[in-house]
Amino acid sequence: MMKLKISLKNLVKPAPLLVSVLSLFLLSGCSGKIEPTYKEKDIPYLIKTICKDEYNLEVATQRTHNTLWIYAPLNKILHKDYASNEDKIFDDEIMDKIRNIITTIGRVLISSDDTPQFFAFLASDIKLGIDYTMIGCVLDIKKSYAEFIPWTEANRRYVIKFRASPEAIGDNTGFHFMAHDIKMEDFLAEQIAQRAGAKFQDEELKKYFKVEKFDGKFSNGVFYFDYAITRTAQSPTIIDIQDEILDTITYCLKTYEFTDFSGIVLTDLKKLDKLELNKKAILSRPNGL
Repeated sequence: MMKLKISLKNLVKPAPLLVSVLSLFLLSGCSGKIEPTYKEKDIPYLIKTICKDEYNLEVATQRTHNTLWIYAPLNKILHKDYASNEDKIFDDEIMDKIRNIITTIGRVLISSDDTPQFFAFLASDIKLGIDYTMIGCVLDIKKSYAEFIPWTEANRRYVIKFRASPEAIGDNTGFHFMAHDIKMEDFLAEQIAQRAGAKFQDEELKKYFKVEKFDGKFSNGVFYFDYAITRTAQSPTIIDIQDEILDTITYCLKTYEFTDFSGIVLTDLKKLDKLELNKKAILSRPNGL
């Protein structure tokens, strides 16, 4: 039992560590104009039906005003070697199941005459109590399928959460979570934190930096980002951590044309430094990235 608790504790880690998993799931070769074939009201039913009929997978769906929730109860999520190798996250068979569900979600959403603004896919290990959540903006999916944005960029726009969830044990219907509307400001806060942290973990920069924490939230009109990033080696060119983060913030806010905020607060937890910028200062910066 103690070994299980230690393993579950290790699951609660920053989302940036998991963002690369997305490339295993999402389609990268879809193109061409897709005519709507489904009605918005039928979307939840269609996803359930396709998952059952084509993949023999049971999922539950719930629709709020602007968000479609899809819940998949699974008997296993983690790879058997995860405890010793954190790069092996998903069990191979489960990876196929998750891929099929996500493919179905995209397939239905891009073929519908109208869609919710967001979707949230939750897969739970109902034996150990683990939640894997993937949140996406439906417009990003449509842009990706239409090749307005490359699939690598589309992958970076999904918000990934992975955590221990004891309340998921035995939950075959999704009673342990509450379906709710995803707010754009919350989605952006989490995406920015995920992207900024992932930037320092990519192949080019991970030799020089270690990301210990990167959190984002939105409150009372202000974006708050707290980070702890350690420089482990000197890079060939000068890399300013704060500037890199500000580039990501600027890029995301401008990309989604989000202006309903008053400013940002950026806190370096290592140096105990805090930077506050108003909306004009952020939106007047170059696009970044």
